[in-house]
Amino acid sequence: MLVELVPTTRYLAFIMPTLILQHSPHGAAGNVGTVLSEFGLRMQTIRLDLGEPLPPDFNDVDGIVSGGGAPSATDDSVPWLAAEMAFLKEAHERSLPILGICLGSQVLARALGGKVRRMEQGPSVGLIQVNLTPDGREDPLFRGLPWYGEWPSWHEDEVSELPPGAKLMAKSDRCEIEAWHAGVFTFGIQFHPEWTAEAVQKICDDPTRLPAGATVDTAAVRAEAIDRAEVIDRQSRRFAESVASYLMVPDKVNPGVVKDLHY
Repeated sequence: MLVELVPTTRYLAFIMPTLILQHSPHGAAGNVGTVLSEFGLRMQTIRLDLGEPLPPDFNDVDGIVSGGGAPSATDDSVPWLAAEMAFLKEAHERSLPILGICLGSQVLARALGGKVRRMEQGPSVGLIQVNLTPDGREDPLFRGLPWYGEWPSWHEDEVSELPPGAKLMAKSDRCEIEAWHAGVFTFGIQFHPEWTAEAVQKICDDPTRLPAGATVDTAAVRAEAIDRAEVIDRQSRRFAESVASYLMVPDKVNPGVVKDLHY
């Protein structure tokens, strides 16, 4: 007798979307969103900065990307902050895939019991060297990426203390916690792997987006981004493919195939 194998609802990407939590007009998912779309994942953007509500439950949520933005994760007067932290905490407890980037990483860290503070050395702006730890080097999320690579960075706050049980995946000279993970499906990235070289150039062209207290020469950062465009774009693309292949598990490029998580 022939038995037809039907994938479980968990892997029907066309039914359940990956949520993009956006905190400002410029806090979209960037290259990560582009590649997730190419892999066939359906996404739903929620503009928290415009007052759009989070879902009342997780029945139609397959994964979460919490992006960057100008607000501070330490400012409890931000109207959406408490709700997002509660939402991310429950998503983590339910083992849903979560990726927090820059501000998203800080909000996620606070939600899980970590701490965030203003950077003591001043803002981190430009292309910085990010060094993977042994845990980071072995993690599929950074597969095929340099152990000591240059990545875009643009922030004035940082995660100062990891949530209980979380592991450090990357650090830099300016920031001790550049990447971390908790459990299997929860990841926080302080730098901007979702930015292409073009995105770096655009933010350099907008003086209103420079963190308070930053004294960096944005013209020099812009020129460096142009000079290193091929490397920036290649690394961004490779990281986004790892997110699509190993974190946000459904894959409609290869229908019926479920990616293995190698932990």
